[in-house]
Amino acid sequence: MNNSEPNFLLVFGLGTSIMLFMAGSIVFFIVFYQKRMLQNKMEKQKMEGEYQRKLLQATLESQEKERKRLASELHDSVGAMLSATKLNLNFLKSLGDDTETKQSLDETKGMIDETIDTVRRISKDLLPSSLEKFGLVEALKEFCDKISTPKTEVIFQNDDKQLSLKKEQELPLYRLVQEIVNNALKHADAKSVIISINQDPRFSLVITDNGKGFDVQATKKDINKGVGLYNIENRVNMLRGQVELTSVLGQGTTYKVVIPADA
Repeated sequence: MNNSEPNFLLVFGLGTSIMLFMAGSIVFFIVFYQKRMLQNKMEKQKMEGEYQRKLLQATLESQEKERKRLASELHDSVGAMLSATKLNLNFLKSLGDDTETKQSLDETKGMIDETIDTVRRISKDLLPSSLEKFGLVEALKEFCDKISTPKTEVIFQNDDKQLSLKKEQELPLYRLVQEIVNNALKHADAKSVIISINQDPRFSLVITDNGKGFDVQATKKDINKGVGLYNIENRVNMLRGQVELTSVLGQGTTYKVVIPADA
């Protein structure tokens, strides 16, 4: 009896140890499995996000190529044809002696001049030449000068630091500014819109208006009104950046966009 008790205790202790080891192994396996599943889910979401970003980038690049083509067609073809028509009118005017005919030709020439200016403006909007020639800062200065009105002043500010943006980032940022400012001019009823950019060390863009503001969450849920905000978020995501939107009813709206240095 005395000899069997140590054997029983030994077997009991060994069995308990084995059971504890097995239980620990099962717990470890469950934790490891859950962690692995979570990692797989995160990787899948990351891959899906990257796919969506590349798809959006390809779509926007396609749109920019089409804009470039249209701008070239307007400038080189339509613009040239209008200029040639204007020269022909000047020639006809020099031949005519009839006052009424000259007046009619003058009116037609005036309409052609207006059409030429409109074609040039549309061509510049489609593909801002200042962006390609002088970069984002000069293009935004020109944009602000052009879009300001007596009702709403659009002001550009920058810290004069050298921007570390890649060339392919400048056009999407310019389009982003266009979209936000145009939304402010259409809907905010603001007296001023201020566009600020700086590099410290990350690139940041801040656009503030002193308009009537809006309910951000309600607008996002509205399928008709939320499209603009969705487009802005997509453009920022394509740049691998982050956007912070704050709006207070009766006080105005602010967009803050930050682009990481390694984007």
